Formats: sequence, structure tokens, C-alpha cells
Amino acid sequence: MIDPRQAGIRRRLAGVRRVIAFCSAKGGVGKSFCAAGAGLALARAGRTVGLLDLDLPAASAHLFLGVQMRLPEEDRGILPLPCVPGLALMSAAAFTRERALALRGSEVSDAILELLCVTQWGRRDALLIDMPPGIGEEALDLARLVPQLETVVVSTPSMVSLRVVERLLAALEQMRVPVLGVLANMCRGDGDGVRRMAERRGVAFAGEIPYDPGVEPALGDPAALGGLPAVRAIGEALGAILGGPRPS
Repeated sequence: MIDPRQAGIRRRLAGVRRVIAFCSAKGGVGKSFCAAGAGLALARAGRTVGLLDLDLPAASAHLFLGVQMRLPEEDRGILPLPCVPGLALMSAAAFTRERALALRGSEVSDAILELLCVTQWGRRDALLIDMPPGIGEEALDLARLVPQLETVVVSTPSMVSLRVVERLLAALEQMRVPVLGVLANMCRGDGDGVRRMAERRGVAFAGEIPYDPGVEPALGDPAALGGLPAVRAIGEALGAILGGPRPS
């Protein structure tokens, strides 16, 4: 039996041009920062962007963007929380606040279905999704529920990150989820290893994001965060992706 919420998801996403999930093979590589930074940079460039935090047990996008979590307003669905002009955020943290969210199996799927089918995104150039690390229930459900899903994979230049990212890329290929590119994050001029790994896997290298000591002091201040060199680099990478054709 088909869950009626799946049809609701299609309606909610009908006005969204691109749905791009930010993925990583492991935690600690700056995936959430890249997703939040991409939202800020694209909004500054005049794009209309949504950001959906699907890292259900460890939602953090609101901390980067300085969005106070509160129950969303309703209008034939729930409205994402505004951040800066052109950028709005939806997160399970709007409902749980700082309480722990421990989910398993079907509970994860139900939470994803609910967030996707009730959030009113309207017309947007892009919906960016901050995924939890690895390939778990969230990634499998999203690939099933959102046929137009595309991904950006975030890695650091470290050997450990590179090794596990190769496995993630292989899994995404098996799932037939397009990878728009691999971002090399927190680089100190050492992003060539990420570039070579991406080329070896036949995936585009999306760009090199410099290590930026200004990130921590700017957390929670979208104006300061959006002006950082690292966020500008993320914006350039995502602007090129959004300006190009969809992968076949």
C-alpha cells in the first residue's frame, strides 16, 4: 500500500528547482557548515533557498545560522523558519528544541515523511538538505521519496576521510543517486588528494574550501558567517553547480 504522504511530498516539492543533499561518509568533516554556508551564500547571490536539517538526532543547522527554534507557523502546512532574506530553515529541532531525539527504523522513516510532506517550501531555486553522516535510513528513504535528489559529498584531505568517502561514492552509485561533486573542506592548500580521489571515482571535483579560523567566532551570526572566505568559496562552488545542467 502506498503511503499517501508520498504524494504530498511531490506536491510540496513541485515548486523547487533542485533538491541537493549534502552528504559525508563520517562526522567531523564540516558537512553541516557547508550546507548552511551554501544556503547563506546562495541567498546573498539572490537565490531563493530552503535548508532542511535531516540530521535528526544531532540537528545543528540552526546553531550555524542563529535561528531560534520555535514551533513553526501553519498555513496549509508548516512554514519553514526565516533566517535571512531568501533563506528559510526547517529542522526537527523546531519541535524537540534541545531534547534528545532517539529514533530507530520506522520511526526515522516516519519523521522524514512528516517533515517532507508538511513543510510548505513554495517556489525555490534549491532545497539543500543536511544529511547525517554515512548511508543510513535517512539516505535510503530520501533516495526513495525524492526522485530528483542530487548530492554533494563533503570530505577533508585526511587519509581516513578519503578512504571512507570512496565507499560512500560507491554506495551512491549503486543507489543511482547523482553526485554533483565532491567538496574538499578545511583545506590548507592540500586539497589535491580529494581532487584525485574524485577523478578516480569519475566524479566532479566541486572545489576546495579553505580552513577558516573565523568560523567559530561567527557561529550564530549569519551576517558574519556569510562574509567569511570559506563561505564565499562554498557559494562559488554551489553557484557553478546550480548554473549548470542537471546530470543525466
